[in-house]
Amino acid sequence: MSRALAPLLAAAIGLAGSVAATLFLFRAGETALNGVLDERLRGAGESAALGLGGNRTAVDRLQALQKANALDGASLVDRSVTVIADSSGRAGHRADLLRIDADRVQLAFRGAASVGHGYSLGKLDVTTGYFPVRSADGSVDSVLVFEAGQSFLATRADLTRARGAAILLSLLSALALGVVAARWSAAERVRQKAAEQAARGESIATMAAMVAHEIRNPLGVIRGTVELMREEAGSGLAARHGERLEDLLGEVERMRRLTEDFLSLGKPDAPLATARVDLGEVLTEAARAAEATFRQVQVRCRVAARTPVVGDPGRLRQVFANLLANAGQAQERGEIELTSDAGNGFAQVRVHDSGPGLPQVVRERLFDPFVTTKPGGTGLGLAVARMLVERHGGTLAFVDDGRPGTTFEVRLPLAGA
Repeated sequence: MSRALAPLLAAAIGLAGSVAATLFLFRAGETALNGVLDERLRGAGESAALGLGGNRTAVDRLQALQKANALDGASLVDRSVTVIADSSGRAGHRADLLRIDADRVQLAFRGAASVGHGYSLGKLDVTTGYFPVRSADGSVDSVLVFEAGQSFLATRADLTRARGAAILLSLLSALALGVVAARWSAAERVRQKAAEQAARGESIATMAAMVAHEIRNPLGVIRGTVELMREEAGSGLAARHGERLEDLLGEVERMRRLTEDFLSLGKPDAPLATARVDLGEVLTEAARAAEATFRQVQVRCRVAARTPVVGDPGRLRQVFANLLANAGQAQERGEIELTSDAGNGFAQVRVHDSGPGLPQVVRERLFDPFVTTKPGGTGLGLAVARMLVERHGGTLAFVDDGRPGTTFEVRLPLAGA
């Protein structure tokens, strides 16, 4: 889990670092820009104040100053804060004290120019400048007032928008990194699981080959001995002894199938003896064998006639024998449904039992070797069946069709499809 979370944690740290760096850089840029704008306004105001000395009604010059410096307003006021001249052409009225800072006006009359925040209109901050205008004798007879709003501060607004775009880009980059990290984690989990399965499969294959080799020959001896005893006894064999011999042969057959499963796991790449096969005949033989093994179970067949596939008939019988054996063990008595049809280039076979069904937790690992829900089960039947079906170019899957019990579906390509 820690390895899976590490890339996501790295993405979060990268996002935090990126946003912090962006905010720091834009804060520094904003401070520098404010300084530049203030100095620009101060330089324009001081130059204009020198040019206006003694000219108290220069409306045209105020208009030129406003246009050249992208100002929202330019005016001259006297000590009583009365407008002497204004770029709008209006004069002789008391200045709007909501827009004019009387204290800074008086400070300018004492010879100190100032630039700074003046007032706000909604979200718009207006910067104001107050510059002393001196007469020919050097005294301050008026104050030049500049108002710089939206047009003058457009660069600052552009910087703010750029900051928002940079933060959004950082978020998108972190999101993309998170997606890549999540996909990498998922791929890493899949790779690790595949490696574990490969290692487990290799050990299973080695063990299976050894077990099958050690069991196969003794089973043949036991089977031959039992059959010989039954033949020699002939009609003199008591019925109960005959039944016990049949039970013994049934167990030998079960062990033989188990040995075949082990051999299949031990040699997953063993060549198939392929031929054109009528799948209906294979299913009918597998059904008869299942009924012979599970005496209290009947296999109800609804098998499509003339369903040709290309495959190894022995291996295909092993597939359906395993599925029917699982069904017989699940329900012990009653009917098992075995149905088949063909269409779209595939033969479809379903095996349904009316047993207790499969727990949800088992379904995820249903086809792993040694996973079983039956007491005494080996968990090899489904693993071997799927492997053999896939080697024939088909699929084997659990089907949740809403009915009680369990349903498995095998799909095999039709011959010539």
